[in-house]
Amino acid sequence: MLLSPLQLRKSYIEEFFYKANPDFEADKSGKQNGFKVYFQTGAVEKDPLKKRIRLTIIQELEKDSNVPYEFKVVLVGFFEIQKKYYEESGAEKAERMAVVNGPSVLYSAARELLGLISGRGPYRNDNVEILLPTISFLNFEGKEEKAKKRPGQKIEDKKIKARL
Repeated sequence: MLLSPLQLRKSYIEEFFYKANPDFEADKSGKQNGFKVYFQTGAVEKDPLKKRIRLTIIQELEKDSNVPYEFKVVLVGFFEIQKKYYEESGAEKAERMAVVNGPSVLYSAARELLGLISGRGPYRNDNVEILLPTISFLNFEGKEEKAKKRPGQKIEDKKIKARL
């Protein structure tokens, strides 16, 4: 077995919100609004091998939408790039690998978390649990902007945002 040059060292759920839509009608088609995905990246302790990634996924109910659930998930992961990979591939390729694979790992965890919670929701018999589509962060389109500083935050973040 070959380990990935990017290893998840620690992760946690920073925020989780989930609410069943009492107006949802399984037999009625309606406006299915999309959800937003964005992530922030930053170096940890000015070490180029250590990366912090904060992934946010939001579905907000809009007027006249017929979606079963509203949700927001924020996951934070601390990753480490293998030193040998960094030295052999260079900083740019290592950074690219981190901003593609890091959010992908967190997104998969969020997908499973939402599937588990919504599977226990009121519409489980209607087979409408939240199933986030598989996405790729390889060519993740979005705008990059400076993230808002949170209390105690000591790293510079880049925020990359897109609406799916």
